[in-house]
Amino acid sequence: MKKSAKILLTLLCIVFVCVFGVSAYKVYETVFAPGGYYQSNQNAKEVQQAYTKPAASTKPAATPSGAVQAIVGEQIVLDPEVSPIEVDFEALKQRNPDIVAWLYCPNTVINYPITQTDDNMYYLHKDIDNNYSSYGTLFVECLNQKGFKDKNNIIYGHHMNDGKMFAKLVDYVYQSYYDEHPVMYLNTPDMNYRIELFSGYVTPMESETYLLSFLSEAENQEWLDSCISQSRFQSNVDVKTSDRILTLSTCTYDYDDARFVVQGKMVPIH
Repeated sequence: MKKSAKILLTLLCIVFVCVFGVSAYKVYETVFAPGGYYQSNQNAKEVQQAYTKPAASTKPAATPSGAVQAIVGEQIVLDPEVSPIEVDFEALKQRNPDIVAWLYCPNTVINYPITQTDDNMYYLHKDIDNNYSSYGTLFVECLNQKGFKDKNNIIYGHHMNDGKMFAKLVDYVYQSYYDEHPVMYLNTPDMNYRIELFSGYVTPMESETYLLSFLSEAENQEWLDSCISQSRFQSNVDVKTSDRILTLSTCTYDYDDARFVVQGKMVPIH
């Protein structure tokens, strides 16, 4: 073999080894390093097992069209459905007082605690023990009132490449996925809610989707109409301006700073 050919072969081998080494390190850093996908997933499972369990008593789930709830003055008449999970908020808050709720979607990976602070950046890459995590922690918009009392209450979460956290929200572009998963559940220390989903769509990061309150009922109705008109799936959920809305938001890659949101009305339940 000519000397020049040997040199070229050696250089190619060096390049291959370097590329392989960098790729292997990237895999390690993303998946196996502290706070990577594997550890973050294991931590999420540990938290689920430690602080949630199936409800001791449940009633058949009401369909969105069968919702029964009313607000008379300050008194809330609860829908008879019982949340399918129980959450030990007393123990959970001892571990992290920033935890304000738990979001659960049956037969999906969405089964996570929710935090809220005065800084939307804080839990982007921290778990509930304040350690680095590629998953981060789901969190409520810092400008929302405590207790999900605004007309529009927003929860943010990462779109993870391994399908965890809010990655499955983007599947609500398909009618079939909505038909299989039309409701979620939001448990809080004070009240549980059935979230009857009525809209899912792509929107810019700074769109009116992220308004929290409205100056008038007419403005609120216009906002609801806009949300419903953009939905990629069809729903028979009856949404009124008297309803409080939960908006779930994650990144999507349709264009720069695009977000995918799924919205549902909050029905108080047992």
